[in-house]
Amino acid sequence: MNKKEIKVIIKNNSDISEEKYLALKDEQKIEYFEKDVKTSLILKNNIKLKRENDNYFLEMEFIPNKTTEGIYKLKNENLNISLEISTDYVIIEENIIIIKYKVISTKQDVIFKIEM
Repeated sequence: MNKKEIKVIIKNNSDISEEKYLALKDEQKIEYFEKDVKTSLILKNNIKLKRENDNYFLEMEFIPNKTTEGIYKLKNENLNISLEISTDYVIIEENIIIIKYKVISTKQDVIFKIEM
C-alpha cells in the first residue's frame, strides 16, 4: 500500500466538514485514521465504508440506486443497530471518489468525498 495525502469532505443536512489525512491506498482500499477512528473504504465489487474504534463499529455498503443494510455496533453495550442506506450514486475516478447516500432512519442526506 502507498502512503498518500487525502482530503475528506463530508456534507450532510446541516454540516460540512473538511479534513486532510495521511492514508494508505492501493487499488482496492483506502485506510486512514480520523483521531481515534480507523476508517476503511473498500473499493471492490460493491463499495463498503467501515469505521471503528474502541467504542463502536460501523459498516455501510453502497450500491447505486439500491437500498442496503448497514450495521452500527456499540461495543460497550453489546448493541447492534441496523441502518438502511439508500445510495444515489457512486463516482470513482483517478483522483476523486464521491458517494451520495441517505441514512433512511435518520433522514440524513450525505455526500462523502475523497480527493487524492
